[in-house]
Amino acid sequence: MDLVAKKGDLLVFVEVKARKTSEFGYSSEFVNSTKKKRVLNCAKYYMQKKNLGSMDVRFDVIGFDGENVQWIENVFMEET
Repeated sequence: MDLVAKKGDLLVFVEVKARKTSEFGYSSEFVNSTKKKRVLNCAKYYMQKKNLGSMDVRFDVIGFDGENVQWIENVFMEET
């Protein structure tokens, strides 16, 4: 987990990926199922420790490919 942000009642967990170029795919495409599970587990742990169980949650990915930046909101939903 790279960033955690709060906007009102919304908690946003952000995974940041970077590659020098997009020649072999965009950095945001490298958030695979293993990384997704880690992010979800980390978010659940964070919310339990901070007592934030009632907040809405969103998961984003920010990808840096050379000088190009791609921000994808709501990449996946929290699975309970």
